[in-house]
Amino acid sequence: MLSINFIVQVQNAVEYLKIIGALDENENLTVLGRKLSVLPVEPKLGKMLILGAIFDCLDPILTVVAGLSVRDPFVMPADKKGLAESVKAQFAARDYSDHLALVRAYDGWKDAEAQKAGYEYCWRNFLSSQTLRATESLRKQFFHLLKDIGLVGNNSETNNKWRNEVHMLRAVICAGLFPGISSVVNKEKSIALKTMEDGQVLLYANSVNAAVPKIPYPWLVFNEKVKVHTVFLRDSTAISDSMLLLFGGNISKGGLDGHLKMLGGYLEFFMKPELAKTYSTLKRELEELIQKKLLDPMFDSQSQNELLSAVRLLVFEDHCDGRFVYGPQIKATNSKSGVEVEGDNSKNQLQTFLNRARHGLPTYKTQQPKNNQFRSTVIFNGLDFVGQPCNSKKLAEKSAAAEAMLWLKGDSHSSGDIDHASVLLKKSNKNSRKKSFSGS
Repeated sequence: MLSINFIVQVQNAVEYLKIIGALDENENLTVLGRKLSVLPVEPKLGKMLILGAIFDCLDPILTVVAGLSVRDPFVMPADKKGLAESVKAQFAARDYSDHLALVRAYDGWKDAEAQKAGYEYCWRNFLSSQTLRATESLRKQFFHLLKDIGLVGNNSETNNKWRNEVHMLRAVICAGLFPGISSVVNKEKSIALKTMEDGQVLLYANSVNAAVPKIPYPWLVFNEKVKVHTVFLRDSTAISDSMLLLFGGNISKGGLDGHLKMLGGYLEFFMKPELAKTYSTLKRELEELIQKKLLDPMFDSQSQNELLSAVRLLVFEDHCDGRFVYGPQIKATNSKSGVEVEGDNSKNQLQTFLNRARHGLPTYKTQQPKNNQFRSTVIFNGLDFVGQPCNSKKLAEKSAAAEAMLWLKGDSHSSGDIDHASVLLKKSNKNSRKKSFSGS
């Protein structure tokens, strides 16, 4: 008899293959799935290779995939750990990516090898020459595999038009590593990271992102997790909203105009309705382009130049300030006892939401009526939201924040016919007439 754990593992594997597009809803292989089935690598790495070829940044993606298939080439001697970390940070060049650091280290080694100075280069930069040679060998194997399935020709340079475009590399890395994603919230003295499965997580000590005081991107994609006492992320790259929306998982429309969802609603994006429509259209056309290229490798993707230009513009010009709400769960409050029922801290959620929608911080006004119960009002952007009566000021403020979040996400019945997305995204207007919404 099959064990329950085995059945769960199979179900998780099937769900994962659906998420990355290798299986359809009926669990049949898609065109992408058939291509991945002949590549002897993990599906996520195979997908990264395929998209690296399609989007003309193959050479560095070959390095990333080969590097993730062998051990880390960066050596961290105990007596020179600080110096080794400094050298690795120089390879990262403030791009907040372990994968881009790897690409630069490998390219530097290849140049040094051509000058017969490879050993000295590795010694100076705390790199393993043996691992880099293994990476080189795997790169060649992967290139020939892509050639066998018809995605590349004899000349490796034909698929490298965008090999030096860092943002395109980020996008393709995102496509491969999704749904391995963590949100990023920069606090005053630390960085808070959360994943869907684990909640709060940390970065592995040798990651270039572990040593920075701030990551100016709203997301990290990562290759794997390691659990010791807590969960650590290994090999991460920072990405923007645009990269995630266009190269991440399937997106669906939320309850409001301008509300997009991903991963079953766990990740949510709020923006102007016209912009949301643009992302949805480009995402669909991008997937159609990938399908055409997989079905007919000779298909000239440059014939879709207008589409590629639009995608490239969004990917390259995203200022990485975020337009999302992390996590759909909101704390509910029992109106009689004032006890929190479930979900995340709604005050933090609201603050994060407003911050990433580029609004000022919310303010709270709390009163204590004669029955000794507190009732709070949260105010932002000319709007008031009144929470339920609670036993403490802290719970009352959370209740008010929860009411605001419910309204913003379209889950409240007290909001009438107001266009929530437009209210959310317009600039704060001190002269705007205040609207009051009661949670009673």
